[in-house]
Amino acid sequence: MTSQKDLTKGNLVSTLLMFALPYIGANFLQALYGAADLIIVGKFCSSSVVSAVATGSQLLQTLIFFITGLTVSATVLIGKAFGAKEYANIIKIINTMTVCFIAAAIFLSSVIIIFDNQLLNILHTPPEAFASAKDYIFVCALGLVFIFAYNAISAVLRGLGNSVMPMYFVAVSCFMNIILDIYLVGKLHMGAEGAAIATVISQASSVAAGLIYLRKGDFVFKFKFTGIKFDLQTAKDLFKIGLPLSLQDTLIPLSFLFLFSLANAMGVAASAAYGSVIRLNAFMMLPAGSFSMALTALTAQNLGAGNMQRAVNALKLSILFAFIFGAVFFIWQQLAPYSAIAIFSTEDAVLHEGARYLRSFSFDYLIVPFVFCLNGFFFGCGRTAFAAANSIFSAFAVRIPLAFILCTFIPSATLFHLGIAPPCASIVTSFCALSYLIYLSKKNILVSQSNS
Repeated sequence: MTSQKDLTKGNLVSTLLMFALPYIGANFLQALYGAADLIIVGKFCSSSVVSAVATGSQLLQTLIFFITGLTVSATVLIGKAFGAKEYANIIKIINTMTVCFIAAAIFLSSVIIIFDNQLLNILHTPPEAFASAKDYIFVCALGLVFIFAYNAISAVLRGLGNSVMPMYFVAVSCFMNIILDIYLVGKLHMGAEGAAIATVISQASSVAAGLIYLRKGDFVFKFKFTGIKFDLQTAKDLFKIGLPLSLQDTLIPLSFLFLFSLANAMGVAASAAYGSVIRLNAFMMLPAGSFSMALTALTAQNLGAGNMQRAVNALKLSILFAFIFGAVFFIWQQLAPYSAIAIFSTEDAVLHEGARYLRSFSFDYLIVPFVFCLNGFFFGCGRTAFAAANSIFSAFAVRIPLAFILCTFIPSATLFHLGIAPPCASIVTSFCALSYLIYLSKKNILVSQSNS
């Protein structure tokens, strides 16, 4: 198997599927990795510890999302350079991204450790879950550097058309996390702290595997652990594409953290149920997210090669494939929502609350294929500013206000009412994105960008 792959040639359907399927595999394992903490904690601990792990992991994920915009920008820049056969620029991009990631990891770790009480209070963390949540985020904050390093390695490989190895790396991490969770949480009864320790150690193992592969793989560049240099212009390019994504990837989860705070205010059962659904959604949303991520790299390479029509065709196929998955998940949650929540908890109250939320929220599974795939296409074109502004607008103009209104002014509001807001926001996002795509097509902007 080659270390990189040209995505500008060959049958489009097979190229897209063969490139996207490892994304699905990697994202499935990543979701399983995150869910393992909650599943195992749910089997061995009380609902207050489940709430603590759910709240702490959601908070950390929100902060981590700030840096993922830079990983996408690295994938785009590396993909364009690879498609244009400008191999000398690839190592420059990798070096600069490494420096940026180290700085970001140190900064965000410090923020979490210093302001942990304030952050958990903002989320209305239930009092009985507060101490465990604080232990969880402290340990995970110390290991943020490994989470960032894995995302950086994956961004490099995906920009080079290699989506298989990131899946193998996360498989190593997922397997180790499950084993450590069972031992630390189940056998040693370490609760939320044990789940956090398992997370950090397993992430470190995936980073070690990734670094070894970069050092020994057959690439168009030579990776070295020493002599890393920072290039200011490359950093500007990374931030030009990545900052809108970082802003989006930070603010959008914040909007869901606001929803989490509304769920927390409904009690421990609702909090644990909402946290369980978040983990479940990591699986339900992964096909759409995977095709979106694959589309970003494919679009970037074809943009660099001057073949935009191939990228447009890939967008249509990605939406179709992602929608098929979404329809299946929607039907499941409408017919048997209890079966999904039961994966994470066996408490009747948690099952009941989770089913309520899924009855309304599951409509989002039919809409996000359009949102995710259109955004993935815009990311690959480098048009991150619109995609970010569109997502942020729908989050703060629709999702948050609607959730607040439904949960505040409806007497005895439940998670069912809270679940109405996300699909409504997605409808607005997809409408604006489709309108923007039509505008670009009519003005022939995409074609001229491809030929420039």
